[in-house]
Formats: sequence, structure tokens, C-alpha cells
Amino acid sequence: MSVVEYWSDQLLDLGILKNTETLNPFCWRCHSTCGVKNVPIVSGKWFHVESMSNQLLLCQACEVEKPKSKKADLVWKWLKDESSEYYWTIEAMKEYEKQFHTSVLQELWNIGIRDGEEVEILVQKVMTDRHKIAPSFNRASLVQAFRVEIEKMRKEAFANWTGIFQIAS
Repeated sequence: MSVVEYWSDQLLDLGILKNTETLNPFCWRCHSTCGVKNVPIVSGKWFHVESMSNQLLLCQACEVEKPKSKKADLVWKWLKDESSEYYWTIEAMKEYEKQFHTSVLQELWNIGIRDGEEVEILVQKVMTDRHKIAPSFNRASLVQAFRVEIEKMRKEAFANWTGIFQIAS
């Protein structure tokens, strides 16, 4: 039995695992498949470090960020809070603003995109294609993915520009 099989019900409940057919190893926080290994949930001399009940799968980057706690509940809360697509989208947008001194939404506004559905399409494209963009997954790779997609949208908007300005509602 693998660690994923052992924890499959818990992973489904937390939304980390989408279905039981996806039992291939991936980082339970960022969903990367690069450098994933078993990591103790709680470490210390009083705990059974090798026990399946004390193992989870993380990549090296997420292992570094994992809370160093003797309380397993805290680690599971961290995983639940930081494994969602929503969390990674918000983190990437914050990092984008730090790097480029403008927000993703402002970039879209500047090229004339004011429809919320277009923003949703952009986010879905970036999150769906994230594994194709970089073998390892982190905020920086998502920022790069947002930048590439925004540049494509900018070129398309410029190519389709008619020279007629419309007032945004």
C-alpha cells in the first residue's frame, strides 16, 4: 500500500485528490510531480517517523515550507489551506504585482479587457498549463505563465484594434 492509497479518503475530503483514480505520486500542496518524496507529518524522537500514518508526499520546496509542528492537525490545515487552485492563483497574482509593479487585473484593464469571464479564462489557462510551463511548480513559474498569456492577449488586442475607443461601463 502506498502513502497515497493510505490517505486517499482524507485527501478526497480535503479536495487535494480529485478522484481515487489519480493515485500517481504528486506533491499534495503544489501538485508538482518533480522531486516528490515521503515526508514525516510530525517529526521528533517520540513519533513513528516511518509509519504510513505519519507520512505525506511533498516536493522539496513544499517540504521546506511545511510547518514544523508536533501537531498533525496543524499540518493538515496547512495542506488544506495551501493546496487549492485559488490559493496558488492569489499567490501568483501577488508575486506578479511585486515583480512587475502592476497587477494582473490592471494589465488586463490596460489592454481593454474588462470582462470577468476573460479573467477566469486567463486563470484557467494558466492553472491548466502550469505543468507544461515548468517541470517544478512555484509562484515564479505561475508569474511567468501569467506574463506569457498576458503578452499573447496584448498582441491579439493590438492586432484587433480598430482605432475606435469605446467608453467602458
